[in-house]
Amino acid sequence: MRPLQRFERRLEGIVSGVFARAFKGDVEPIELAAALKREIDNTARILSRDRRLVPNHFTIELGPEDFERLNAYGRTLNHELANELRDHADIQRYTFSGPVEIELTQQDDLPTGKFRVVSATIGKPARPRPQPPQPYIPDPNEGQTVMQSAPVPPPPAQPIRQGHPQVMLEVNGRRRPINPPGVVLGRGTDADIQINDPGVSRRHAEIRLMPEGPGGVRVVLVDLGSTNGTLVNGRRAAEAELTDGSTVRIGNTTMTLRLADEPIAQPPSSGW
Repeated sequence: MRPLQRFERRLEGIVSGVFARAFKGDVEPIELAAALKREIDNTARILSRDRRLVPNHFTIELGPEDFERLNAYGRTLNHELANELRDHADIQRYTFSGPVEIELTQQDDLPTGKFRVVSATIGKPARPRPQPPQPYIPDPNEGQTVMQSAPVPPPPAQPIRQGHPQVMLEVNGRRRPINPPGVVLGRGTDADIQINDPGVSRRHAEIRLMPEGPGGVRVVLVDLGSTNGTLVNGRRAAEAELTDGSTVRIGNTTMTLRLADEPIAQPPSSGW
């Protein structure tokens, strides 16, 4: 059975066939699924030799009558469309730029039976780094009495660390190093860390390393639109920051992040 046929039958089963009959002669869910797939096929951008980046936010513009009818099933319809899009991306080896979001909107200029799909790339904004407090320097002329005090010796200089702490991923009792810019976890042969687990997608999630300050590194996990999702410290997450001891569960496999004292040698000035 073709993927679009499976998708249509799943929708019909949700509302015992009434849902499918409601769309007869108008915009049908199978048309929306096909249009979303065409949209990511047409907008895919090469990320590496075997990876392509696609948008993650989709707006489906509908005429007033189609919008009123389809919006009544918005949560169910959006969930099924997103799952169908993730399955297609998994097969085509696409990487979403963030969590998949689908939104239905009304456009009065569209007649019944017509619709448009508009895609966009929406990422998580970078968090501003806190600025250290400025020390208070008193005015030497402040007050009426000036007292001489013994000079305070400066604190001993700290050794400068070259590079960032070593990041390790403990999988089934075995530690695997994670080097910049990061690794892809998955069941497919093209994954950087291959996990033989039927509950894991071919390209399930990615662990990214981002330098942060002198001698620091920020570790972020991003779900790549997997079928079964990703748990971080027991909670489902599309994107989450990892620290030493954080647990990541994909399928039936649980992994633990470890930060070792040995630094990673910094790459050339061209970046991570």
